[in-house]
Amino acid sequence: MGLRAALKRVELPYVSRWINDDIRPIEAQRRTWGFLTFHNFWLLVNCNITTYLTGSALIPLGLTWWQAFICIILGNLIATAVVIINSLPGSYYHIGFPVFSRAVWGMWGSQFVIWNRIFLSLGKYGFTAWVGGECIYVILLSWDPRLESHIPNGMPADTGMTTAQFVSYIIFSVISLPVIWIRPHRLEKFFHFACSITLVFFVVLLIWALATMGPLGFGDTITSGSVLPNTGGPDSVAWLMIYGIVSTIGSIAAGILNQNDYSRFATQPKHAIVGQAISFPFYSIFSSLIGILVTAATQERFGGEAIWNPPTLFAQLLAQDETAGTRAACFFAGLCLVISQIGVNVPGNALAGGFDLAATFPKYLNIRRGAYITAIFSVVVNPWRLVNTATIFLTVLSSYSVFLAPMTGLMTSSYLFVNKSKVNVDHLYRGDSGSIYWFSCGYNWRAPVAWLLGVVPCMPGFIAAVDSSVTVSEDAKELYSMSYIYGLFSSGLVYVLLHRLFPARSLDAFVKDAPSARELQQMQQSKWDVTLAETPEILEVLSGHGGKRENSAAPFKEDAVSASANSIGQLPSHNTRPSAKLVTNPRQDLGLFCKGRGIECKSSGSESVDSASAPSTSASAFAFAPSSSQEAAQDGPSSSSDSPRITPNNLGPSARSNPIEEIPAPHLQTLEDNENRTAHSMGPAAEQDTHFLASFRSDVLSGPNQIDAEFIQVYEGSGYPWDPPVHFCLLQDEFTAHDNEARKEASRAIEELVEPHGRKLVRLYFRHIHPVLPILSKARFLRQYSEDKTKLPASLRGAVYALASVFWKAEPSLHGPFPFQQHELADLATDSLQRELDSPNLAKLQASLLLLHMTPNRTDSIAHPRTWTSTAQAVAAAQMIGLHQDAEKWNLPTWEKRLRRKLWWATYVTDVWSAVCHGNPPHIYPTSFNTSLITLEDLRSEESVSEDLRSLVYSGNVGFNVASGARFLELVRVSQTLRDVIDCSLTDAWLSQVPRLAPPESQKIEMQNRGRLVSLQGELHNWLMMLPQCLTMPHPERAPGISNNGPLYLAYYAHLALLYRALMNPATKVAKAMPTSNLRLWFGTALSDFACFTDFIGELTPEDLRGFWGCHARSQLILCGNFIIYLFVLATEPGDVTSAFKLLESFHDTLQRLNQQVDSISELLLLPVTLRIDSFFTQAADRLRSGPAANSTATATSTSAAAPISLIDNP
Repeated sequence: MGLRAALKRVELPYVSRWINDDIRPIEAQRRTWGFLTFHNFWLLVNCNITTYLTGSALIPLGLTWWQAFICIILGNLIATAVVIINSLPGSYYHIGFPVFSRAVWGMWGSQFVIWNRIFLSLGKYGFTAWVGGECIYVILLSWDPRLESHIPNGMPADTGMTTAQFVSYIIFSVISLPVIWIRPHRLEKFFHFACSITLVFFVVLLIWALATMGPLGFGDTITSGSVLPNTGGPDSVAWLMIYGIVSTIGSIAAGILNQNDYSRFATQPKHAIVGQAISFPFYSIFSSLIGILVTAATQERFGGEAIWNPPTLFAQLLAQDETAGTRAACFFAGLCLVISQIGVNVPGNALAGGFDLAATFPKYLNIRRGAYITAIFSVVVNPWRLVNTATIFLTVLSSYSVFLAPMTGLMTSSYLFVNKSKVNVDHLYRGDSGSIYWFSCGYNWRAPVAWLLGVVPCMPGFIAAVDSSVTVSEDAKELYSMSYIYGLFSSGLVYVLLHRLFPARSLDAFVKDAPSARELQQMQQSKWDVTLAETPEILEVLSGHGGKRENSAAPFKEDAVSASANSIGQLPSHNTRPSAKLVTNPRQDLGLFCKGRGIECKSSGSESVDSASAPSTSASAFAFAPSSSQEAAQDGPSSSSDSPRITPNNLGPSARSNPIEEIPAPHLQTLEDNENRTAHSMGPAAEQDTHFLASFRSDVLSGPNQIDAEFIQVYEGSGYPWDPPVHFCLLQDEFTAHDNEARKEASRAIEELVEPHGRKLVRLYFRHIHPVLPILSKARFLRQYSEDKTKLPASLRGAVYALASVFWKAEPSLHGPFPFQQHELADLATDSLQRELDSPNLAKLQASLLLLHMTPNRTDSIAHPRTWTSTAQAVAAAQMIGLHQDAEKWNLPTWEKRLRRKLWWATYVTDVWSAVCHGNPPHIYPTSFNTSLITLEDLRSEESVSEDLRSLVYSGNVGFNVASGARFLELVRVSQTLRDVIDCSLTDAWLSQVPRLAPPESQKIEMQNRGRLVSLQGELHNWLMMLPQCLTMPHPERAPGISNNGPLYLAYYAHLALLYRALMNPATKVAKAMPTSNLRLWFGTALSDFACFTDFIGELTPEDLRGFWGCHARSQLILCGNFIIYLFVLATEPGDVTSAFKLLESFHDTLQRLNQQVDSISELLLLPVTLRIDSFFTQAADRLRSGPAANSTATATSTSAAAPISLIDNP
């Protein structure tokens, strides 16, 4: 395997050069550190052997114990203030130390400070692990006091260690590895456990030392006085105390520098601030004091020798006393110290290195991988050499603060004074000149200059401290003694001055024009409260340039304000602010931001994006556009209350020319446009529980290791059981070689068959089919067809071509014979669909729905069974891709939400009417979906065609046709009513087949259904009068042309036929003779309504029949024709018989007239019902005169139209 392949294998998902999921701003789900967590974190960091030894290095310098203690107190109070200030970016913006360093040093310049911190993490991890190994050594020694003799020493003398000690170090390093696996946001339980053990141990250790120190009391560690002069040079008490203060701060300087890595996990900023303010100084002082007291209390026990290191102390105890009690005490002491060392080493050093390495190599390393690399490579620092004496130990740790203090000063001054607590988080992940933190070629030259001015003056003293053979002046030593304070303030001050003298214009413009820091923090926090898996498109938006300038040919000018559209959250310049309109995400509370700024606050969470191009996730969470009256006039009306408010695209031409353009919001993603992957809905009974995925998101559930799927969350849920999280399984499309070849061959065959008429057929489709069945996203389909039509499923192209081919001869502008028959295309498209549905998506569902409407065979007098089975396939595909779930709250672009809703209701309509064709129960039942009701704005979405695509449509089909949308909405409404009718009818049929059901219960349910049916009849009773003008059927004397409203009217009357059949049930001889029966009660109303039906049929013209009616129209006509026969047969009163016969006669005459005038395609629509009506007129008189005796003979020659008569004659 080559290097490139190996790197590709270990590459993390959803990454770029500047971002991965561990260095991005922490979303709410991972912000789990409350006050107690920060309290426990600093307890572990400061209650350990390292802090315990702080006093041990000050007293040997010549300070008394109380002078050393004052240094410890003052040093920790100063360190607490610095750590709180330096943690503010993490607390408020939830970004770590490496990321905020980009704001200080520049995108590339930050690598210097990050690598410094990486090397320091290696050294500190190795040192702490070695000390942890000493604790393991104590445990082993408590088991076997003769350990050294049982493990032969093969180590060279200059290493300063024995084989047994090295084995202990290895054991500690190994047992630390499982803890490193824990993610930072899941460390709370470990913190609780380790803190409890550590705190109890330190208190018990102090009590034991004081209780057993004997009559000699404390050793000279406490009792001896200082012989040093109070002042007068670097060796005086004053300067040593200053050195002690700085050394105390320096021992934790690395933790201060990268405190943002931990504060970013704060649930609220105050938890980090208060937690640090209380626990940081208290436990550091507490641990140092215990170190001084325990050392002094045990000094006389060992002949006056002050033993500062706890493992050495316990080893000495075992050497003096090998009794079982001492060995047990040392074992438990060693165990507690091991837990304490793991508690400080893993979060304080391993994770710190992990954070930094993840930021340096974000494509390949996350925190976990980086932490393990830190642990493995820490051995190269030879930690055993760092612990020879306490003084050397302190020098090693505190001396490096010479370099760290100026870095901390730069960060604090940058945040407080240069950025004024305002951070453009998005630009911290942009690797091009569009970022305000790009400065000069990715480097902020002010930072290294200021850093050097804080470091260089202290270097002589630093060198002298590390190498005692070097002699420097007393002034240099004194300056080094206060190196941390000097470096912190001097570098910070110089950095601010350089920014004032040489301003970074784009940064200053942002700081000036941005809202208040508090408001900006709220905006950024809400904006980034998603995962990268949910918004993979943000990687391209933020850092797709890989550090290159957008116009590499143009000379680069520092701090140029980028005109790139790839800018998230870009704020307007000061000269545009007064007339700005803020478009915000509805989840954000930005009232404070808009107030007093002349900015109109407007929600775009459900913004309509009727672009001519293929839709993109362009509903920006933070986009500023110039406000104008023209733009205000473009605002569209609100939709109904059960759907989101819709506004047109707020960015008009003037807005698009603005340097600050709209870009994708980071919380949006798409389930549709994932190349070679298909998103499958995950229901409650899926393989993986969605609550589990939302809460834990284990990496082992999806990844590259032979798992061809991953889970993506589109909705986080509300926490209530009835509003769960929503996940999709993003499955890799895997087709066998012969399947792939068959799909390609079908695509080639379809295109070869229609060539060169493909574009003409697309025009015909949108002229004739789309106005009646608007299930395609017009602009999206045309854009994809224009750019690369082979990326559209072959089944969808075939269905579009096939449906349009029927209208070829009817189009005057088209000349010449058509080269193929519809069934040739339909067969190819159907075969292709069967393979494509292995990976269903919206486009393939559209193909499934369209292929149902192919021209039927002439021999079919009833709906083909394929209608039912194919509908079942379409419903299954829709449910597989999650259309049965309401996507309104999902993190999807508006166009996709609208298209999903439109397709679900198209599937619903198809399912209902297919059930009617064969009398089967629908596949979709009321409790199986919660998709919100379709609105006109859903149908309006993506209907406007841009100039470059208008060659693919006729001029009358360029924009949205209101009548088309209203027509489909009414069809959905009628279908919903029909679904209720079916439910009531099915229940009645079920009751009749369940004899075990108690009669009272049966009657109760029947009465409820009857009441529901009556209610349904009332709801649509005035339907015809309430229709808008655009949906009325014109008078026959109208101008020639097709009225596309015919299919809607036919559906309405077919629904009425089923409704009245249910209301008039049971249609028996007994009911016919009983004046109070349901049959007699509703007969007159049904007869009156179907007089309107015959009027509607009578007004149809041959041109109307040449339009697109759909596959269900034949069944609907049959249903209505049979119901007219039904009425005639069931009529009892002479007037009703006459009226019913007139209806039959009128319907029959209309069919005869139309059959003489229509073409062969339209004739197929009328043929089945014509056969039934003709059959009735031919045989009805004889059957009615002959009675039951003639049934057996007549049945053999009659069609199914006579079934109602047979039912009446033979109840």
